[in-house]
Amino acid sequence: MRRTLVLGAMALCLAACSGGDDQAADSYEGAAAEIAPAAPVNLELAKDAASMDADGGEASPAPVQPANTIAYAYFYGLELPSDRVAEVRSRHEAACVEAGPLVCQLLGSETQSYGDDQSSATLRLRATPAWLTGFRAGLAEDADEAGGRIAQSRTDAEDLSRSLTDTEARLRALETLRDRLQQLLATRSGPLEQLLQTERELARVQGELDATRSALAVLRDRVSMSQLTVTYQSESRFASNSVFSPVADALGNSLRVFMATLGGLIYLVAGLLPLALILVPIGWLVLRWVRIRRDRRTPKEP
Repeated sequence: MRRTLVLGAMALCLAACSGGDDQAADSYEGAAAEIAPAAPVNLELAKDAASMDADGGEASPAPVQPANTIAYAYFYGLELPSDRVAEVRSRHEAACVEAGPLVCQLLGSETQSYGDDQSSATLRLRATPAWLTGFRAGLAEDADEAGGRIAQSRTDAEDLSRSLTDTEARLRALETLRDRLQQLLATRSGPLEQLLQTERELARVQGELDATRSALAVLRDRVSMSQLTVTYQSESRFASNSVFSPVADALGNSLRVFMATLGGLIYLVAGLLPLALILVPIGWLVLRWVRIRRDRRTPKEP
């Protein structure tokens, strides 16, 4: 009996101690909650969480902006012999086509000829920076093999970082607005006029969203692929630059000047011949008529 009483007392003590510990822990946690300062609220995280809760899923991360945001445009002018202009342009065009549309895209190509010794051509393309590096390095060698040279070169650069950032921000805002309008149409049961107005707004937002995506794709294409314009012109530098160059030029052009003068005389004769066929008979008739009248007025001698 005594042993039973001792065990019961020990059980009561243990229960009392455990209850006191729980009460102390609860009081400590309550006091800590009252004393600890409230943590600052991150507005951006709150907006992301609100959008995640509204969409019923995780918020899509913002697109990562490419490291390179500069669009390059290259311009080269080649002086070549007139009979090699079309050949060099065709070779460069074939190199772009052979590289494939994912590496090089042909934007335009044209050739013009002005007689046997004057011709020009233009080639416009867009390609990846790696391919353009090798192509530009070979332009001087191609011109030298054809007997010409690079007469001019220019590089233009445009920083598109601000345009890319603004366009991406506008795209994210339009996507959020579109999702909210879609959710509103799916859950709202109101008057028909309000539903139609919401649908019209959703169509307008979707149109702006498509246009913004297209503008962003164009900006990214300008960054990922650079433009190159090459002009080919027949050169006029074969004459020596010595003191006898004016005489050499005059002798070389003397036949051209003679033929041009002869051609002008032929044009003049061809233009005056029809007039002569008409005016000469008329003049002869007039002169004869004047002579007859004069003979009639003159008295005959006995």
